[in-house]
Amino acid sequence: MRAMSEPAEMSGRDLLEAALRGAAPPPPYVRLLNMRFIAVSDGSATFEMPASVDLYNPNNVVHGGALASLADSAMGFAVFSTLAPGENFTTAELHLNFLKPVSADSGMLRSIGRVVHRGQQLAVAEAEVLDQQNQLIARASSTNVILQRRSVQPPAPQPSIAAAGPPTVTPPIPSGVPFAPVAAPEPAPRFSAPPSPLERTPTPTVSPPMITELINAAPLARTKQRIRTFGGDVAYLRQGQGPALLLLHGIPSSSYLWRDVIDPLSATFDVLAPDLLGYGDSDKRLDAELSIAAQARYMVALMESLGVHQVAVVGHDIGGGIAQLMAADEPQRVARLILIDSVVDNNWPIPDIARLKEPAWDQIIVNIDLRKGLRKGLEAGIVTEGRVTDELVDEWTRPFQDLGGRRAYLRAARSLNNRDLISRSKHIEEIETPTLIIWGANDKFLEPQWAETLKNKLRDTTVEIIDPGGHFLPLDRPDALVEAITRFLTTR
Repeated sequence: MRAMSEPAEMSGRDLLEAALRGAAPPPPYVRLLNMRFIAVSDGSATFEMPASVDLYNPNNVVHGGALASLADSAMGFAVFSTLAPGENFTTAELHLNFLKPVSADSGMLRSIGRVVHRGQQLAVAEAEVLDQQNQLIARASSTNVILQRRSVQPPAPQPSIAAAGPPTVTPPIPSGVPFAPVAAPEPAPRFSAPPSPLERTPTPTVSPPMITELINAAPLARTKQRIRTFGGDVAYLRQGQGPALLLLHGIPSSSYLWRDVIDPLSATFDVLAPDLLGYGDSDKRLDAELSIAAQARYMVALMESLGVHQVAVVGHDIGGGIAQLMAADEPQRVARLILIDSVVDNNWPIPDIARLKEPAWDQIIVNIDLRKGLRKGLEAGIVTEGRVTDELVDEWTRPFQDLGGRRAYLRAARSLNNRDLISRSKHIEEIETPTLIIWGANDKFLEPQWAETLKNKLRDTTVEIIDPGGHFLPLDRPDALVEAITRFLTTR
């Protein structure tokens, strides 16, 4: 990726969003390979390229250089999206592993570039190249040098001409800008950006026109503590004494999911309820991986940081997938496993979450009010009358109320890939940890028959169906859930 030759007055993210709106034509090299820039977010960019015979090498497969260009473009734009006005960059190193030959039958190729480290001087990015069947065909990484703004001497004053009006000055267009406008476009809208390119500010800022009263944290949420792990700061609730019990929420929730079960469970257990990284009040860093496999590693790091050596793990929704991976990889740390309306095999992400991977959501998320959609989801996932309150909706929405939070939600949703479980199916089937599977009889998101699928996959399982009960059982039927968890953990 070529660096810009002059400092820009717009941020890298603003320039790329202007390009997505069609404010400028793509560079010649992108046109030559028929590549298309389709999406950008903080620290991430996506390119597409058709696998065609025009790109074949003498072996009648797509030339590796074309695949390298696709990955390099995605990584370059991902780095570019983190640049502040006046900053620039250039690629210092590019590394690529080819995993599978590509032919015209592979269809549309897609590469998603992500920034995994962004410092003052260096940015490290990685990318995957996938074919139309979503099969991995190449992996890439790059090291990029950040070039700071150079001081520019002001132009010497020109003699004025009597009775002449002030001249109109057209600012020069940097020659290396990825998309150089051919005509002066409308000024691109400026978005509120955090002072650090990798972390949003702790004080929410609402982007216009969404100027609303900021949501105050619920009383329980105000008692959260924070601890630093290798992936970032994790916010958590901790209460009680006894055997340790780790409660893992799903998407799009936080530790507040467990608000009605923490008190009764803490009478018997040392209850630990974290916000997953990228959710709730935990860090929402651009360089943090948010897959369920990564979240499992973060939760083990949390345990180590707190000096907790073994826990019973309770996982809801994608938290159930995280719990399965913890039990598979760290069996000595997981004394018991409780899976509540859990993801399993390929039953996730559900369509409402999967659609957030569509590029259009990069723009929709800027000014959308998520409260209405999140309330609708709660109402669909809770069957008990009167459980969906304004307080619940407020705390459900609060982590996503500002632009940084909404973009973090998008990153979290887009990181979900059922291959994290499918590829580990054999290891999950070898889990010997005693397991309780709990399901809501009226779950509209993950239907109850998946409980039987999960039971047949694991070796030592008990299934309990709560009827009536929806997807969000900790909020919907906390009484029945506490009883089932306590009975399972104290009678075996």
